[in-house]
Amino acid sequence: MFYRKFNPSAHLTPFVACYFVWESQDIAPKPLRIESPPSGYASMVFNFGDAYQVENSKHESLMTPAMFLTGQATQSYSLNLSGRIGMVGIVFKPAGMSSLFGLPMYEFTDERVDLTDVLGKSLTNVQGPILEAGNPVERVQLLEQFLLRQLAKKNPSFDRTDYTANLIVERKGVVNVSELMDDLYVCRRQFERQFLQKVGISPKYYARVRRVGHLCAQLASQRWQINDWHELIYQCGYYDQSHFIREFTQFTGKRPSLYVKDNQELTRFLDT
Repeated sequence: MFYRKFNPSAHLTPFVACYFVWESQDIAPKPLRIESPPSGYASMVFNFGDAYQVENSKHESLMTPAMFLTGQATQSYSLNLSGRIGMVGIVFKPAGMSSLFGLPMYEFTDERVDLTDVLGKSLTNVQGPILEAGNPVERVQLLEQFLLRQLAKKNPSFDRTDYTANLIVERKGVVNVSELMDDLYVCRRQFERQFLQKVGISPKYYARVRRVGHLCAQLASQRWQINDWHELIYQCGYYDQSHFIREFTQFTGKRPSLYVKDNQELTRFLDT
């Protein structure tokens, strides 16, 4: 199974975290279940493999369209895949999709929405070439060209919401959002409305999502062992072990010890 990330061009860096390609050469002999914690990122995905299902806190079973966008995930979710895996996508920085496309991101929280229902004719020259492309680099180049055209058309400004959301990502969710808003000299209610519009959830909840997402990535990569958890808890800003366990279980549905033992994140299945 092949999974690779690609960096965006300098012009798109304020709004795009990366592109990705995920594919397998062979048809899976049995269904594959991939778990994912909430990451703090929205995305657009173009599927050139077989359709698959998503389970999350909002949908018991949701079949993904051929082209779709995902908003913020508020809790862990699962992908149930069978057949051939083949997809390419854009991972946006937290406010990036809204800045580039003017979308109200609160409408897409915990959703997979058909891109043609949202963007319509602007996708006419995107899907076909992606399906026909001969390799991952070509597919990513097509997505880059698509976004550069949108950037030139929209000419978005990088505002305080973008700055704050990206700062929360950079600090891995370990921020005091109230103090941050005071430092920015913003009206709290107005800023929270803008954040909900551009990110999809409140700034305080987003910081919690980002912190848990980073923590899960550390545990899934097995860079931490159980006897190192006190250091991990401290680094991630939890004030005691019970707070850490309660927060982790709320977002993932598993206690940390079980997650380390039996997590089903994508990194466990990759060859490359």
